[in-house]
Amino acid sequence: MRIHLPVAVIAGLLLAVAPASAEKVGTAAAVAPDAQSYFGSTAPRVVRLGDNVLRNQRFQTDAKGVVQVLLVDGSSFTIGPRSSLVIDQFVYNPERGTAQLAGSMSRGVMRFIGGAASKSADGVKIKTPVGVAGIRGGILGLCVDDAAAGCAGSAIGQFEFGDEARFEPAQGPAVVLHQPGTGFSSNGDGALINNGGGAPVDPAAALPAAQGEDQNVGGLEAQPNARAGFSGAPMGPALGVPGVVPGQGPLALLPAAQGDSPGQSQLETELERRATPPDPVTPVDPVGPVDPVEPVEPVEPVEPVEPVEPVEPVEPVEPVEPVDPDLPKTLNGIMQGFASAYAGNTAVSTSTASFQFDAAAGTFTASIAPESWNGASLSGAGDYLHDRSYEFESNQGSLRVDGSPDLLCNCDYLSWGHWEAINVPGTQPGIPGEDVPPNVAQNGYWIIGKLTPLAELPTNIVASYSGMVIGAAYRDDQVVDGLTGDFTATVNFAAGTGSLNIANFDGHSFGSSFDLGSAASGMPYNAISGTIESTMAAPYFGRYTAGFASDGTDNTAAMLGTFDVREEGGTNWSATGIFAGKKTSETPASGAP
Repeated sequence: MRIHLPVAVIAGLLLAVAPASAEKVGTAAAVAPDAQSYFGSTAPRVVRLGDNVLRNQRFQTDAKGVVQVLLVDGSSFTIGPRSSLVIDQFVYNPERGTAQLAGSMSRGVMRFIGGAASKSADGVKIKTPVGVAGIRGGILGLCVDDAAAGCAGSAIGQFEFGDEARFEPAQGPAVVLHQPGTGFSSNGDGALINNGGGAPVDPAAALPAAQGEDQNVGGLEAQPNARAGFSGAPMGPALGVPGVVPGQGPLALLPAAQGDSPGQSQLETELERRATPPDPVTPVDPVGPVDPVEPVEPVEPVEPVEPVEPVEPVEPVEPVEPVDPDLPKTLNGIMQGFASAYAGNTAVSTSTASFQFDAAAGTFTASIAPESWNGASLSGAGDYLHDRSYEFESNQGSLRVDGSPDLLCNCDYLSWGHWEAINVPGTQPGIPGEDVPPNVAQNGYWIIGKLTPLAELPTNIVASYSGMVIGAAYRDDQVVDGLTGDFTATVNFAAGTGSLNIANFDGHSFGSSFDLGSAASGMPYNAISGTIESTMAAPYFGRYTAGFASDGTDNTAAMLGTFDVREEGGTNWSATGIFAGKKTSETPASGAP
């Protein structure tokens, strides 16, 4: 999630627009087979090396899966087999170097290495079924409700390095660790400190070595203990997870037994009692005198060397995002759609988006233009690496595709992403010295596809659609983006009518009926548009623009569009964003031929 101040505060300082990054909180930096992710109610998909990581995205592995998530503040999660982890919250301020991170782990093994988020108290919190673990400035291994790893029905932690680790059980007081090598364990009813510790929990080492299998390891080597991006000590094949003693759990400790004297263990005392005197040593003959060494001739002094001029330090090179050669270039020709944005604290959605792709040349051009508001437009060109990697940046603004286009509706024939722009006009004509304020578009989203003209839609079916909404909202005097919700629609193509509904978007739900004959003005592809009316049950007012996209076979395979809405009654809440839904059912219309 990214938070922006109102544009009235920053308009005078805007000279260029940085790339939008609110939605992307990190990257899948290393992946082993059988690792999947979920987003909202969408179907699971296989995690690929280089995938973007979004807030509220769940990572889940089976008995062979391992994935490492690298967040933009430098923190990383290494998630082992049989594990489930959700990144609930992530806020990062790169200028101040501060961040806040919250996650939920329901089962499995995990190793966390702290970045900027762990440098402050309460900066990192990991929720488990039996309590909440926190870490400050270091590394923590965690095992949650995993019988195979020795922590069934409990949470067991290993503090490997850093300033502090703590665990707050569901009941009872919290325990705090300051000494690396110590650990904690809890079943929810209180927590215990294990002062002896154990070997670090290394989720990456929990996989068996590959035996010549053809496995998709996301570009990493076949041996799990040699995977790039993972950290931790290798383990023996008999141990399952490092630090796990079979039958005792990952951090089982043996109590010290008191010996005969203070500070002496029972084992040391017993060895002392049973010791046998060693055999006497045979004396060694004395060594004769050594002949004196001839003195060495003094070395002539060396002329001092002229000091070397210091070399100017080289600026570090930004790391290049890895390109997955398996990802295809399926987008070609012209694709059209819609865009949303905020102009200051005003939500707007009536913008058209037009893209043209040249897969053979590896290039694309894009244009986003407002239809009925005096806002900023954006156009430019860039490299088209594959369906999940294309973007451009100019003095006018920036645009990029999201790394996971299937999050909205699992429609790989659609594409969506973020944009921001600023247009700074000159002096207002006829009023000397009167400057026109800049037109700003920020927190923007766009979505495109092969749109079907209204004249080519079927006239004999009733279809249902289901998908998601992604956008931004204005509340508490600031714009917050990276918000999601649910989208559903029903369309009677025979009658030319339908309804669309948006639910659970920043705690709000609203909708509208529509007429397929109400083409949106200025839309070259005959999109439909209408208003979201205010009612007693839903006191909202706004508008929408939508259309239908082809998957190459079905002209109505998906419904996509954009919206803006505000809540009436003085709450000062508004929202805007994009939506897409995949066709979930199709039946013949009543009375249709």
